[in-house]
Amino acid sequence: MGTRLLRRAAVCALVGVVACEPAAPPERQAPEPSEPLRPPDVRGPIPDGIKLADYVLDASLDAEKHTVSGTARITWRNSTRSPVDALVLHLYMNGFRAEDTAWMAEARGAHRGARQNKGDGKWGYIDVRAARLLAHGPTADFKAPEQRDAAATALTLVEGSDPSLGQLALPQAVGPGEAVTVELDFFTQLPRVFARTGYDGDFHMVGQWYPKLAVRHEDRWQAHVFTLHSEFYADFGDYEVHLDVPEDMVVGATGVQVEARPPENGRKRLSYRAEAVHDFAWAASPDFLEYSDMWRDVRIRQLVPRALAGDVQRHLDAQVAALESMDARFGPYPWSTITIVHPPESAGGAQGMEYPTLFTTSDILRLPLPLRLLGVHELLTGEFTTIHEFGHQYFQGLLASDEATQPWLDEGINSFSNTLALDDWLGADASIARIGNQRVSTVDMIRVALGAGSGLDPVDRPAEVYRDFTGTFGGTVYRKTAAVFHTLRALVGPEKFDRAFRIYCDTWRFRHPTGDDLVAVLLRELGAKVRISETGADGQPIDLDLRDYLEQGLKTTAAVDFKVARIANKRAVGTGGWHRGPDGALALAEAPAPEDEGDEPDEGAGEGFALIVREGEFRVPVELEFEFKDGARERLVWDGQARYRVFTFPGRRLVAVAVDPDDKLLLEGERLDNHMRATGHSKPDGISDPAARFAEAADLALLGGLGL
Repeated sequence: MGTRLLRRAAVCALVGVVACEPAAPPERQAPEPSEPLRPPDVRGPIPDGIKLADYVLDASLDAEKHTVSGTARITWRNSTRSPVDALVLHLYMNGFRAEDTAWMAEARGAHRGARQNKGDGKWGYIDVRAARLLAHGPTADFKAPEQRDAAATALTLVEGSDPSLGQLALPQAVGPGEAVTVELDFFTQLPRVFARTGYDGDFHMVGQWYPKLAVRHEDRWQAHVFTLHSEFYADFGDYEVHLDVPEDMVVGATGVQVEARPPENGRKRLSYRAEAVHDFAWAASPDFLEYSDMWRDVRIRQLVPRALAGDVQRHLDAQVAALESMDARFGPYPWSTITIVHPPESAGGAQGMEYPTLFTTSDILRLPLPLRLLGVHELLTGEFTTIHEFGHQYFQGLLASDEATQPWLDEGINSFSNTLALDDWLGADASIARIGNQRVSTVDMIRVALGAGSGLDPVDRPAEVYRDFTGTFGGTVYRKTAAVFHTLRALVGPEKFDRAFRIYCDTWRFRHPTGDDLVAVLLRELGAKVRISETGADGQPIDLDLRDYLEQGLKTTAAVDFKVARIANKRAVGTGGWHRGPDGALALAEAPAPEDEGDEPDEGAGEGFALIVREGEFRVPVELEFEFKDGARERLVWDGQARYRVFTFPGRRLVAVAVDPDDKLLLEGERLDNHMRATGHSKPDGISDPAARFAEAADLALLGGLGL
């Protein structure tokens, strides 16, 4: 029994007669869409010329041996200005082939808390057993029957120094504007799942399972060795996929099902079609229950083990919330379907992964009855995973940036978008976790996780550079990126930022944007200098240097960290002492009697001082709030460029100072020193006194129990 199963059993035992598992509702099915894309009037624009790699995949699953054998027919169009004499292919499954592959050498048999199986099924691989050239020229088309049957030229695939890449030399170069069609016979052994893809019992998650063409950009292939933190990057195209599986398998796949032949000899053949996608994945299990619902014209299909079926409504609510938010914020979702796969508990390594029009989610945490009675509630597990993995349909699936080179453009921007979706769904003041009357907001969620190694590496780095041992990838790529853009949105104003970001999404649909493309749109739409305050601390306007801000946030390890270092109230400067009079002679003026040491001056006779220090290297404007004895409050914006600033208030007694009172600087993880009250002006915090009384009572109880 796995750790999670043990935990669930313990919880059920604790709850007792109270039902631990929600009852499975009856299965329900909405009709299969007839087309893989939504109608033209609602799906948004699809630019011409984006489809550079089309696939016909014909594959058979051996569910007992956990293998997939088949053919991949690939048509590639050379959209560059240079001839190409070889094709480069990703053989991702070979990352699990041996201990010395780049992926396994970094992972050391573990991924996101799941560990590689020690027995049978430990290794996975893909073996390309034959390759043929079917067509070459300006009219090569994988859909043309006469080219499928044409005389083929044998080709040889040569694996790279890391087996996750291979090269297919061509007898004749493919010129600019020409196309080539090749066909490959392949055999894939799935590993027991611990990292995204593989099997567990009868459950099969089949991702990155076929030879997949790399992306050609200008004069070179954008082909990356498969490493622990790198994910996937490919050209858009159309997919025609035929799957032969045992007849009891319930299958979910990218795109729409266009044919299901009657079962024969215990097996069935299913055909799928997907358009304008860059990958194809599928899942199969005889234990799946199926639930299909509609959001507008998009079918939402969930494939769920019976043990988890009671949660389908909560996942559906989260999915609808994500569609409502992202379709409005980032442009229309173009495809007609989305499939949510719920891996069984024992296949946790397959949870939380995205593919075009399909993703895997995670379990909703089962809380013991005592915790629920105490008001503990959370949306951080299954529902958040559903929102997060659907968000990848935009930044990994629709904009499709190069995740290996700049993973933050997907993972980080997606994490940023997820919090906006949660706020749209729940309200900006709502909580995603609650313990009694203590609430955790989406902003809290990012800030709490921000410190996990996010100061060791800059955001804008290739995935392969991040080392698993440092633990920096999640804190930097996911959380710090989200904090950079949340902070920017708060500084420039949500309305201005949201407009600029929507222009980025609309401009770069299906076009593989880079980080420079995003920065260019923001600079153009927001301006190089963005006015933050008309009147700063010196009475002058304060502007945010947008280019400098993004440079610091994305390309350096500088941290935002401000501190209220000191507050004091001093006696006002008096007139006592020797002064020259109008006649030029020195005259002695009597000073008022000095106040006792430690006494603060009377209001109107003193001067308040505050020392604000920029302890972090990140320079950014920051708002400050000053509270005075008479109850008045005043806000000033400091440009945050100098290391520190002393603020003085003649004739006013200062009682408190707050840095960033509205929590705009989400990038600032350490905030305990952002507030200070002057001596003699502390307020009860509702915690210290009860905590002290509890500690005293505990001490007395302990001493009594020891007989001392």
